Amino acid sequence: MSENIVAITGPTSGIGRATALELSKKVDRIVLLVRNLNKGKVLKSQIEEQLTVQVDLVHCDLSELASIEKAAAEMKEKYDSINHLVLNAGVVSLSRQETNDGFEIMMGTNYIGHFYLTHLLLPLVLNSEVKQIVVVSSNGYKFSPITAPYFKRKKFNPVTGYGQSKLGTLYLMQALYDAYHEQGLKTTAVHPGAVSTNLGKTPKNERFGNLVYKALDPFFLSPDEGSASTVLAVQSPEKYNGKYMHNGEILPLKKHGNDIDARNYLISATLDVLNLTHL
Repeated sequence: MSENIVAITGPTSGIGRATALELSKKVDRIVLLVRNLNKGKVLKSQIEEQLTVQVDLVHCDLSELASIEKAAAEMKEKYDSINHLVLNAGVVSLSRQETNDGFEIMMGTNYIGHFYLTHLLLPLVLNSEVKQIVVVSSNGYKFSPITAPYFKRKKFNPVTGYGQSKLGTLYLMQALYDAYHEQGLKTTAVHPGAVSTNLGKTPKNERFGNLVYKALDPFFLSPDEGSASTVLAVQSPEKYNGKYMHNGEILPLKKHGNDIDARNYLISATLDVLNLTHL
């Protein structure tokens, strides 16, 4: 058997950290795709102190297309295959911000960044024995349907903006399933629950973000509890294939979560903006 490898984005805090720590117990090698290398080194040391798993660090800023390209190139040079790709990273911005490539930051990071990374790493996933992609979405997708313009809106609303970025990740999972399930790809989108993390606590929003989290903290799950859905998905690729799941339960989708036309329009627009011909 080949080496069992899992790669995960956003592993240095919150749900991602809890997920990375748990998945490290179940694989031969974990690849930590991190924006902050210093935080990544701390996590790598923590994992290596507890376990014998191989831990690799790859710098990857999902808000920068050039960084994603560099990370994917590095991984293609190092690995022949990746069994599990976990798209976990996510940002919330309470104010209007843009990525270096000119996309609204939530849509650009949560959706476009993961879309591009997936496109570049898909050959490695399809070359593995397991062939699995797990997308950490959110019930925030319920906040709003999505229509054009997708990536550079004039009006900004943090709630609908976040919801649309998570609807995009849900559509990404569905599109991957439709395009590649006959080649053996297993895809699952998970809702982690309402989890107390650093989402939203950007430097510009920290004071407001801290007030919100202090008020809501009693109602949140812990990051460990929030990681459970992702870990379950990784452990049971076939069981949740093509599904949206929380804590082992397959969830029904709101109407716009199953809107094939809306999904196709978004996927097509994403391919265009990234100059790609296929997912």
